Amino acid sequence: MTTDVREPHNPGTGRPARQKSFVQPMCPLRPGDRCSLCVPGATGPQDCGLVWLVMDDPEMKDQLAEYRRAARNAS
Repeated sequence: MTTDVREPHNPGTGRPARQKSFVQPMCPLRPGDRCSLCVPGATGPQDCGLVWLVMDDPEMKDQLAEYRRAARNAS
């Protein structure tokens, strides 16, 4: 019995199948850090309550912009 060690392929095309890729979102509140799902129930920044609170508050949003500028200038 032989073992087929070729890559999986798309039926009919003979080309290798594309592997699904996963892009982990970046945290909008911590520049350079990936989303760590620190808020229970969140699936990413798109439904994170903490991100929503910061982006909804004009003063906090301004502070975040200053923090991002400082982080960008430091690197």
